[in-house]
Amino acid sequence: MDMALQNNAQQLPLERFRLFDSNDLDETREFVGRVFCPHVLATLRPGAELDACHHSVPLHRDASLNYVQYGPAVRIEPGHLGSFYLLQIPLRGGATVRCGSQTVDSHALMASLPSPTEPLSMHWHEDSPQFIVKIESEPLHNRLSALLQAPVQQPLVFDLGVDLTHPVLMGMASFIAYLRSVAETNTVLLGHPVLAEQAENHLLTTLLLSARHNYSAALTGKAPTPGTASMILPRVVKRAQEFMHGRLEQPITLVEVCAHVGVSARSLQQSFAQCTGKSPMTFLRDLRLDAVRATLQQPTASERAPQVSDVAARYGFFHLGHLAESYRRRFGETPSETRQRQCKEHLAPLKVVSTLQSN
Repeated sequence: MDMALQNNAQQLPLERFRLFDSNDLDETREFVGRVFCPHVLATLRPGAELDACHHSVPLHRDASLNYVQYGPAVRIEPGHLGSFYLLQIPLRGGATVRCGSQTVDSHALMASLPSPTEPLSMHWHEDSPQFIVKIESEPLHNRLSALLQAPVQQPLVFDLGVDLTHPVLMGMASFIAYLRSVAETNTVLLGHPVLAEQAENHLLTTLLLSARHNYSAALTGKAPTPGTASMILPRVVKRAQEFMHGRLEQPITLVEVCAHVGVSARSLQQSFAQCTGKSPMTFLRDLRLDAVRATLQQPTASERAPQVSDVAARYGFFHLGHLAESYRRRFGETPSETRQRQCKEHLAPLKVVSTLQSN
């Protein structure tokens, strides 16, 4: 299959969007980490000198096209990606990618698609540059919710291996090759907000409908959405959820919820299990975890930022250890990490962009 993604002998992919090139390991780790996330980077052969570079161009608001090379074989340990997905396509060579319980040996026709809620570890082989599409999690989840016409209540997790020779995925691969070609040859698409937004929307939709993930069966109508028994919630469950949403900062017992909706505890528990896959109080805990995260992500100057302990207490979490454990299971990071990243993004985004563009 002609992917139109192989290296041109005269020019590297996305050459005019070069962010940096370096032979220094620490410098490379720092610059790549600014675009993606902090990570461990080490050569697999002691003393090997890097031949690293990173080219990157935003598609619109929620996705970017990237070319990354290291030269020698390297080990990359990002941990959890946190807030984005990566579709990684080796242009030659390959990589061994482990994400959660999945492992794939990727190559030019087998891309990898790690999910941010799963721990990630990679070994890139020698001379194995990759073309990488970075997609932010929140807009991808919003697009999935729109396609489902139902809320996304469980993390979106893709199959790690993406077989680009599969007929269902060939259209997506061709579209990515087209986006690369447009970026390299002209700025009409990238310079036109409406066209760029439409292209990005098409990319997100195509990825959700083509690549396999835990919502694929629900999208095809062959199975209910994960965490739901049907698209339409029973009235008793809907009323209970509305009651919980309105009282996230107040103590609520199961008895109070049952009294509000007028059913027994057993009946309410059965209804929630069928519709959400959770008990009523587990559902309430997750709502409060979402509220904690939303509060921690609110833009605010660091000197006025509320302490994690204050936000936790506001939503009824008085044991910070238990909160951190539940929070990490749900979001792939601790509350403190969310707060630190938010403060960093709020205080210095322009400085980071300026530094990257100057290299």
